[in-house]
Amino acid sequence: MALSDNGDLDEDAAYMSMEAACGTYQFKVDYSKTKSMAFSEYITSPIFKVNSHDCKILYFPHGYDFYNEVESIGLLLAMHCKSEDVTDPQKKSEDVTASFSFGLLDKYGRLSSKSCIRINSWIITQNCWEENGIPWYMERSELEANFLRDGYFTLVCSVTILSESYKEVPNRFVNGIMPSSIDDHFVELFDRKETADVRFEVDGEIFTAHRSVLAARSPVFNAELFGSMTESKMETIVIKDIKPLIFKAMLHFIYTDSLPDMSDENIPLVIITQHLLVAADRYGLDGLKILCEDRLLRDISMDTAISTLALAEELDLEGLKDRCLCFISDP
Repeated sequence: MALSDNGDLDEDAAYMSMEAACGTYQFKVDYSKTKSMAFSEYITSPIFKVNSHDCKILYFPHGYDFYNEVESIGLLLAMHCKSEDVTDPQKKSEDVTASFSFGLLDKYGRLSSKSCIRINSWIITQNCWEENGIPWYMERSELEANFLRDGYFTLVCSVTILSESYKEVPNRFVNGIMPSSIDDHFVELFDRKETADVRFEVDGEIFTAHRSVLAARSPVFNAELFGSMTESKMETIVIKDIKPLIFKAMLHFIYTDSLPDMSDENIPLVIITQHLLVAADRYGLDGLKILCEDRLLRDISMDTAISTLALAEELDLEGLKDRCLCFISDP
């Protein structure tokens, strides 16, 4: 069975059949508190259950065992398999066959295909704690850039325990965590200029894209590119009142559901985010609006509260407006 962070069962993330019991557990880690831990020191998750078996995650911030590099992350899954009560004392309990996977949620709460690793077959002896783990060779800079949110990152562990009739894990049970790689594929599509079928001119810069992708993601682009509007017949569409940096970031979101690196030495990030929020509202990109609002909420300061409040009132964003007013009244 799967559990939430507080140990409660999460029935949506678990299932059981005659062949296997499967579950997924999320372990939220305070990254700053683990950075100073020594080699081979670790923290453990609360115990969670898959079927009747106890499980816990061991996280080693700087690796474990002699073969592990100091900058790697160590992960272990510990399991205690309880044998069923039997009336025949001579009957020997069968060992348990299991598979498990680890993954990381990125800063937008999605599993990244780049962060998932798995062990496909693991034989566990009944009535004792056993550990099996994976050295995770990930640069700390990558972890901090792609997987931290508000100082925390979230480990996801998926466990599958087979019935006694299986001595090895069938292929249909080895997938465990199923990460999404669709954003990687759409980045490749975005970068593949030869397949693009629409051009935009933004303040003198040319951007290419795919009509079907834009239309599927934005009702405004759908009307412009496939409706009766003049733009549907234009070879190059001129976009006004949007800076190239903003338009490029918006296209990146359309293809990946995420924000790119928008750093600019001449423009504060908050100002860029405010302009991107306006563009998201203009093109009906609700998901992008949420991301921009979230970033503005986290970056609010005395220098930005007034301008963000004015923008929230203009776009009728009550949550952002209330937060600005609260901050201004009690910074």
